[in-house]
Amino acid sequence: MQDVKRKASGLSKGSLICGICTIIPFVGVAFSLIAIILGIADLVKIKNGKSSTSGKKMDIAGIVLGLVLLPIAIFALSIIVGSFVMAAATGTFSETGSLLSSVIKNFFKLIMLKLGFSG
Repeated sequence: MQDVKRKASGLSKGSLICGICTIIPFVGVAFSLIAIILGIADLVKIKNGKSSTSGKKMDIAGIVLGLVLLPIAIFALSIIVGSFVMAAATGTFSETGSLLSSVIKNFFKLIMLKLGFSG
């Protein structure tokens, strides 16, 4: 076996950081996938004895954050993009003159529809 350093690898730190960054809107899905990939890659390196075991907890935390927050990030992204699409399709921002107000209105409409309320 090789002489493995005692401190956590960059892959484990990157996995944890990307797992935390999954909460950032628009790029959360990408960060989630990166966290999962980096965590798994480092766990394989640890298993093969090429990386220190001190980063194992960070790898697991990054993978768990990525897996748990991925559906939330996808839901948030779909609501945000959907509200822009609804505003463009209905032409509400050309009538009201305010893109932000129509996007916010459509944002809440989509949330209510996804929760099962019709109106």
